[in-house]
Amino acid sequence: MVIVMPKKVDHEERRRQITDAVCRITLRDGLNAATFRKVAAEAGISVPLVQHYFSSKADLLETTQRHVGERSTARLMEWICRTDGSAREVLGAFLKSFIPIDEESRTAGLMYIALYHEAIVSTDPDDGTSGHRTVEADLMVTTILEQLDRGPLSEGVVPELEAHLLSSLTTGVGQYVFLGTITPEQAYETIDYHLDGVFRLEVEERVESEDAP
Repeated sequence: MVIVMPKKVDHEERRRQITDAVCRITLRDGLNAATFRKVAAEAGISVPLVQHYFSSKADLLETTQRHVGERSTARLMEWICRTDGSAREVLGAFLKSFIPIDEESRTAGLMYIALYHEAIVSTDPDDGTSGHRTVEADLMVTTILEQLDRGPLSEGVVPELEAHLLSSLTTGVGQYVFLGTITPEQAYETIDYHLDGVFRLEVEERVESEDAP
């Protein structure tokens, strides 16, 4: 007699299968189209199975955004490892990671936009997007500020104000890339141009040192 052992289920992989379906539906039809029924059909599983892993749509959206964020973070860490470790280069890598240059970054960017839009127009405090916009914006500003505090900054730069400005700048040029108004290369150039004015160049530091008595 042959005993067939039940296949071991990777629950984390199953969750990612479901959240990947949410992403595909959102990019194709919008966030509102990501109902449990459509997500189940997209993932090739049953509705009860989706409900087994996610108790509500809020839970589903929060997990989807976390999974997208984890992929973006892993990608960012690879970019940072290729820099010289300076605040200028690390911050440049961080800001450029928000610019859509391929399918992965495009998916991440469009999911952020979809969740932001839903957070703005939604009247339901428990829909899973209400706190997303504020939390993500605060995290981005905090990350920028951490690098600005490492310096060295050009004279007159106020880190707190600059952090908000860089956050807005990056979000704006990223959306322009989505619209086709500018290319990813132009977005990179815009970010570099601004950062060159924010950080004091090493050559300036050397000149100051040589001129010192």
